[in-house]
Amino acid sequence: MRSETKTIIDELRLISLHGSSEHWDTSKTISEAADRIEELCSELLFQKQLAEKYVEAGKICAKIYIARNISLSEKCVVSALAELDKLYRTHHNEN
Repeated sequence: MRSETKTIIDELRLISLHGSSEHWDTSKTISEAADRIEELCSELLFQKQLAEKYVEAGKICAKIYIARNISLSEKCVVSALAELDKLYRTHHNEN
């Protein structure tokens, strides 16, 4: 069974805090490893969310393309553009 990443980070921090003064460099390295793992997890989460937004934007663009090519009403295109605008604003508000 795999441990949760947060559990691993917490354990690494505990280990680094309980190191003796003669192992200060090792404790510092372990603490830095925990920080880096946490940073990487945050970046991966951000990248995943960004990828999901791009997929959604692609779906909306496909709706616009299809609506334009089969002469659907302008209302359909405007609705899809509004979805795209909402998605774009949501992405920028998160940053």
